[in-house]
Amino acid sequence: MKIKNNWIEPRFPKEQVKKAGVILISSDISPEDYERAFTILHNWRSSHAFPMQIMLDFLRTNALRVDQKALAVQRLKRVPSIIGKLEREQNMNLSRMEDIAGCRAVVSDVKQVLELYENLKKSRTQKEIYRQRDYISKPKESGYRGIHLIYKYHGNKALFDGMPVELQIRSKIQHSWATAVEVVGTFTKQSLKSSYGDSEWLDFFKYASVEFAKLEGYPCDEKFKDEDTFKKLDNYVKSLDLYVRLNAFKVAIDKLGGNKKNGDYYYILRLDLKESKIRIYGYKKTDLTQATAFYDDEEKKFENDPSKDLVLVSAESLADLKKAYPNYFSDTDEFTKNIKKVYSQNKKMDEISKLGKFISNMSDELMGKK
Repeated sequence: MKIKNNWIEPRFPKEQVKKAGVILISSDISPEDYERAFTILHNWRSSHAFPMQIMLDFLRTNALRVDQKALAVQRLKRVPSIIGKLEREQNMNLSRMEDIAGCRAVVSDVKQVLELYENLKKSRTQKEIYRQRDYISKPKESGYRGIHLIYKYHGNKALFDGMPVELQIRSKIQHSWATAVEVVGTFTKQSLKSSYGDSEWLDFFKYASVEFAKLEGYPCDEKFKDEDTFKKLDNYVKSLDLYVRLNAFKVAIDKLGGNKKNGDYYYILRLDLKESKIRIYGYKKTDLTQATAFYDDEEKKFENDPSKDLVLVSAESLADLKKAYPNYFSDTDEFTKNIKKVYSQNKKMDEISKLGKFISNMSDELMGKK
């Protein structure tokens, strides 16, 4: 890999990157061609690190203006996720995939999500908003809510010009929902966030999403307006034995691997589904080359082992890492708390409704209507 100022540069023309994507999902290909395609993929993915860091700084600066406790992190898409997307989406081109590099900001509530969204759109920057998706006004089929912005890098480093980076903005409640979907999907080996998998889990998360939106004072989706969404949610909580299952997904953190000193910035997380353990390898900001090389080696080592799940992410501290990527620590505590808030809110609404009926009946009796 060619390195300049510690940033990995793209070594292959886009046509070769596109061809590598086709090879990686082909059934009839030689081992040599497959290995070369993997080499191209790893370099292409790693070369997104520079534009991703630029966009993270941009996102974090704007997020902190909206919420002083905002959390902003970044991640490179995992190889299984990249290949899965190439397989699912017929016309997907590896050289044009927009979410290989991703940055995420989590702010306190949906009002701040929308404020940050507006601020980003108004910001004067060389970076170009290429595409924007408002999954709050129009949630995904899965129930996912948040704002996604695709930026293209334009700056002083011509080699990275035009490279896309996806920015995600979520409220804490929306983030807890997305986390739970990933945790359940990981442990049940289903792509629930892409709306593939067991219908009971898929429907449960759809109704949970609607009820969570109500907690934030957001209007109910049009297609659910005539349904008793809380009753449906309650039925799934019971039939799925939700709390017992989520608690069973929790993992123990293995000893910290790699650099144990403070100041780590890049982290490789290796989740072992069989042993319910996670191992963390930390690298300093100046050690991207080593981190990426180790990440590539680990993915190749466990390529055919479905019990291992790996990701390379960055965060200012381990504490931030756990907050931003609770799905890798199987932490669904916030999701569970929000489910309980839904029950509390609906109990209050039921009590208010009963009180209203009681007052109405008393009024009728006093007016001699009964």
